[in-house]
Amino acid sequence: MEHFVAENINAAATFADYRTPGEVKDESEILPGHGAVMRQGLSKLAVFRDEHGGVHKCSAVCTHLKCIVRWNDVERTWDCPCHGSRFDATGKVIIGPAIDDLPEA
Repeated sequence: MEHFVAENINAAATFADYRTPGEVKDESEILPGHGAVMRQGLSKLAVFRDEHGGVHKCSAVCTHLKCIVRWNDVERTWDCPCHGSRFDATGKVIIGPAIDDLPEA
């Protein structure tokens, strides 16, 4: 029972991410080789700036259980805090349980 309660508290806290502002207000704040979650209206975007300055945007909503992904600076991946799905810098699934890529924005 304890595990069930703890897991549900974690899920509720994760969904609070929908209401928070993004980590950056503008994509110009993201350095080459890094990513950040940015709010655009009601949506959250996973924004990555490649080494050449190109910007790649996709939905920050994991395609598995709809949690907001977070940038992993060490692995250079988008990681879902809910069940461990990982996506490459441009939103392609690396490892599930998600089976669909993050949709382009």
